[in-house]
Amino acid sequence: MNELRLVITGGGTGGHIFPGIAIAEELGSSCSLDVLWIGTGRDVEKKVLSKRPWQYQILKVRPIKGKGAVGLVKSFFSLPVSVIKALNMLRRFKPNFVLGVGGYVSGPVVLAARLLGITTAIHEQNFLPGFANKAASRFADVIYTSFQGSSQYFKGKKVHCLGNPVRRQILEDAMDLSVSVDPLRQFHILVLGGSQGASGLNRIVSSALKILHQSGLKFQAIHQSGPDEFSVITDSYRSVGMNVKVERFIERIGIAYSWADLIICRAGATTLAEITAVGKPAICIPYPYAADGHQDLNAQTLCEAGAALCFKERDLGAVSLASNIEALMEDPGRLLEMAMRSKGLGNPDAAKDIAASILRLCSADNNKVTDLRKIEGEHLKSHV
Repeated sequence: MNELRLVITGGGTGGHIFPGIAIAEELGSSCSLDVLWIGTGRDVEKKVLSKRPWQYQILKVRPIKGKGAVGLVKSFFSLPVSVIKALNMLRRFKPNFVLGVGGYVSGPVVLAARLLGITTAIHEQNFLPGFANKAASRFADVIYTSFQGSSQYFKGKKVHCLGNPVRRQILEDAMDLSVSVDPLRQFHILVLGGSQGASGLNRIVSSALKILHQSGLKFQAIHQSGPDEFSVITDSYRSVGMNVKVERFIERIGIAYSWADLIICRAGATTLAEITAVGKPAICIPYPYAADGHQDLNAQTLCEAGAALCFKERDLGAVSLASNIEALMEDPGRLLEMAMRSKGLGNPDAAKDIAASILRLCSADNNKVTDLRKIEGEHLKSHV
């Protein structure tokens, strides 16, 4: 295909936005690409998408889940209005393909695309699909998942597990990393609470690192605190004489991954996709209030594979976490094994695979879905 007019819909969080960007980047390397992103209008979305040469439109959609009886009624009656607005956006842009990447805004757009006869797909980043993607899946031609076990939630649909796309810049920045710990330098710890930070994780991890420092262990750390807790976390480390590099947000995260010997993080799907794509060992502390506990299921996949240690925040204290970090610091062989298992779970080619399948779908006669089992089979074979 020489030219593709693509609508990506979804957003609200980096976990929805970044996989869509990664797919669009790969499509843009294969054909002339014109993109319209239909999103929520949230600040994180505007900030990230403002750096791309794409059209951006906002569609206000009321969330349905968790809003009580009154909210449910309001959302139900506002849905037709959202679908009509989405229909008008699609008619003006005239896309060849619509891709939903999660978030409430994606539902009305995917439904509108179905009504207009436009080929559609959704991408689910988490092991347990969100409410919006489960609803939108009824109207999609194809569903891409990041975890093998997710197919059980999309029965009766064409489901293809091709992984969670990782941005090209991250892969390029981390290309030369080593999975072994250099015994001649200090141990490197990278702490990630997500793009908006994480108060509980910040508190537990900073306390644990202070315990390790005061016990005489030598290490270096970079801590992404989020903007709201930057000063608090910085002062906390300084109070015990620690020179930890605290960042509100790490723009070139691939470089930080390359630097790190151990990553301590939440269990958002995008973060886990990135650390497995570059093959790093991790300690996961899932966000306890994630919808339907989906971060626990994401983390469980890594834990069962031996790629990470996983702890529930409510059961984890600073002393216990410090003890587990110290045990890993003193066992390079175990870290290497975890790194190799992490690498085995990752798929750095996910964006390429999904982009290739989208181009096949767009090239199919009469907009019929083509058989993608060859791509999926190659992916599975490379990770067995």
